[in-house]
Amino acid sequence: MTAIRGASGLGDSVYLRPIVEHFARAGRNPVALSNYPEIFAGAECTVEPFRRERVDVVAHYVMGKGRAGTTQFEDMVRAAGISEPVPLSFPWEVKNRELVDAVRLRADGRPVVLVHGGRAPMARTDGFGKELLPEREAFAGILDELDADCFLLGVGRDEPIYRVPLSEDLRGETTVSDLLDLFATCDGAVGQCSFVIPMAEVFDRPLLVLWARRGLACSNEYVSRITPQKILHKPTSRFVIDDAGEGEIREAARGFLDALRSR
Repeated sequence: MTAIRGASGLGDSVYLRPIVEHFARAGRNPVALSNYPEIFAGAECTVEPFRRERVDVVAHYVMGKGRAGTTQFEDMVRAAGISEPVPLSFPWEVKNRELVDAVRLRADGRPVVLVHGGRAPMARTDGFGKELLPEREAFAGILDELDADCFLLGVGRDEPIYRVPLSEDLRGETTVSDLLDLFATCDGAVGQCSFVIPMAEVFDRPLLVLWARRGLACSNEYVSRITPQKILHKPTSRFVIDDAGEGEIREAARGFLDALRSR
């Protein structure tokens, strides 16, 4: 048995599953250490609660934060001792078909775009990383540009610091499995730097991320190294900085819409 962990968050476990599956294909009998066992449904592994003791493989990105030319996921793969590329993807069978069908019905033919934002970065309650929260004006500006063409569905769990315009809000009403169902079947996603990134990327969904200028300029090196170039892994993902002008916000929204239409 090979006990494998990454970091402890929801998005971290999404990143971890492809690495765990790589170890399974190699016959290593992996044990995924995660507090989100639903993410590993269908994977050839066992799941135990997250821990930092009695771990064989630490697939963590922290040692690669200062490394140029790699993404966070690639840093996790390297930390796990894997020398070949690992695809950021995994198969998923929808569990809550009733939810997915109901969302499509309410969307009435419009593209379903999942929205996650306005919440404390990294789910921290001590204020650490607060600079990563994008300005509401920019976030709302993007959604205002998408509103006429898309069904904007809010997802997530935590109480937001600010609210953004949505067609419907499912915050706090979904399980982790429901979230995976929604990301696997949606048309695209818009969000801040959070679990929305790996969940959209693992299913190759078009993604637009609002990045905070304050985060990039932060004096704390851990925070300032959380950049689009380091975090975004797939060409289906794009970003816009929250201090962009109205024209750039409009252009980012239109580029995202074009990506939705070309799928």
